Amino acid sequence: MKTKFKNQKKIIRSWTGALLIISGILIIILPFAHNTYLRHSNARDAQQMIDELSTAAPNPLEAAETTLEEEEPEELLPAPGILVIPAIDLITVVNYGVEEEDLKKGPGFYPQSGYPDHSNVSIAAHRGVYGAPFRHVDKLQEGDELFLYYRGKKYIYEFTERFITHSRDWSVIEPTPEPALTLTTCPLTDYEERRMIIRSTLIDVVELNAHIGYNY
Repeated sequence: MKTKFKNQKKIIRSWTGALLIISGILIIILPFAHNTYLRHSNARDAQQMIDELSTAAPNPLEAAETTLEEEEPEELLPAPGILVIPAIDLITVVNYGVEEEDLKKGPGFYPQSGYPDHSNVSIAAHRGVYGAPFRHVDKLQEGDELFLYYRGKKYIYEFTERFITHSRDWSVIEPTPEPALTLTTCPLTDYEERRMIIRSTLIDVVELNAHIGYNY
């Protein structure tokens, strides 16, 4: 009887140990799997949008409306965009808004952003969670190109600088003398108090046949 009881205790301990090991593995794997899923899902949606933009026929009505516009808006409009950074294999949809709920879906435009034709466009995203879209922005080198698709245009930027600032330094998203793209994210350490800033300058603008968001 005692032997049987001891055997049962051994079995329970074995199962308990196995469950603890499995739980530990899941704790490690699940965040990685979630990030991977979000990253690939966002990339798939963004690529689909780009493919449709590249094959869209010109819309005469939109073209006529464009010719009637005297100038682009001063501030960014609440429309989606696409950010492509070939150097770090990033392609992602950019939504409008930078609240925590917004950034759970992926990168977001700061509502304070200026219009990309003539001002500073700012985008925030995470590096460690929710797909970690800006995980590798620290690897960008001078001369790397970044592409922003937004409201019927493809904006081409060139990376110029990266620096760390305080998390409450809002000057980085303020208007700039020349059109610019500013990415903000958290360093992997001391992320509560600091922000990593990626700054790029506009070098070219390409007109497209359709608007992202008008077809979605």
